[in-house]
Amino acid sequence: MRTLHRYIFNQVLLAASLAVGLFVFVLVTGNAMREVVSLLASGRVSWGMFAQLIFLLIPYVAAWALPLGLLSAVLIVLGRLSAQHEITAMKSSGINLYSIVSPILLIAFGGIIFSLFVNFYYSPLSRTAYKESLANVLRTDPLNFIQARCFIKDFPGFIIYAGDRQGSELRDFRIWELDEKKRVTLYVKAEYGSFTYDKNRDSIVLTGFQAVAEKRNQGDPENVQNTSPITAVSKEIQFRVPMSKIVGEQTIHRKISYLTLGELLDLRTKAKEREVNGDVKAKHERIRIQMQIQTHFSNAFSILSLALVAIPLGLKVSRTETYINIALAFGLAILYYLAVIAISWTDSKPEWRPDILIWIPNIIFQTVGLVLIYRANRR
Repeated sequence: MRTLHRYIFNQVLLAASLAVGLFVFVLVTGNAMREVVSLLASGRVSWGMFAQLIFLLIPYVAAWALPLGLLSAVLIVLGRLSAQHEITAMKSSGINLYSIVSPILLIAFGGIIFSLFVNFYYSPLSRTAYKESLANVLRTDPLNFIQARCFIKDFPGFIIYAGDRQGSELRDFRIWELDEKKRVTLYVKAEYGSFTYDKNRDSIVLTGFQAVAEKRNQGDPENVQNTSPITAVSKEIQFRVPMSKIVGEQTIHRKISYLTLGELLDLRTKAKEREVNGDVKAKHERIRIQMQIQTHFSNAFSILSLALVAIPLGLKVSRTETYINIALAFGLAILYYLAVIAISWTDSKPEWRPDILIWIPNIIFQTVGLVLIYRANRR
């Protein structure tokens, strides 16, 4: 019996590890393509910083990859064992289905414990570090803002173009100053220029030399007849842009989902105290905090919920084709997470107790899974 349990345990654990790795790769790639790859392609972040940002994404996406990984592993392993009639042979030897799937449940409970640590500690910390690093990544090397032969629109109130760049020196340097309505109020064309970072004042300094400037009427900048050409030969025109206008302040506002369990409990205690003192908004805040806590718990227990449903389905599908099992896993996961998303929409209605409703998908999936396992064992 131990040999059988060890065999199933090793097969499921191996398949789950590979599946989790695959889902982590897919989810990290999706997040990186949306937020990081463009910075790398434009040369604004180094490969080292890019690798650091990718590493910080892993704990965040792992919370979603763990349930999907075990779900896929159960469908793949049990589907193969059932297709090769190994499950039938085990049951013919007097081994009931509960004993056969016990190693899977052991892995699921282990996954729940690991997921709780990830959801309540590692994921919030890594997510906060990721957002802070992403917000300040250009601050660490601000001179990477300007790339040759590109229209730079990252500077609020300015559009910048340089035909060539050598270090901090620019050739064919042009700058358009904009008003609040994005209309050009000043156009400067310089033979050459430079840009430097003033660390003391945390700002980028843009300087144009041998420049020709065209200033427009502030009240009607679109009327080109009111332009005032200004020629400045061998003189300089300088612009200063604070970094806080480009990348925001050095600190970011931490969303409630970025908080660890200890921080969430502290906030809940404070909200409860305000609620007792008559603050009408405190109850809504307390329910939101409680829902975030219960969401982390619920997401961890989704590993068991999806595994319980996957066990009878893996026995019933009886297919060795991995791609069919993966597709089935995606279908189940989509149903589960659609239910979670639908319940999350009740966040604005604290009287509905969304912090309790969030457990409904787990209750449904676990109940259906246990019933199907019971029926499969009786056959």
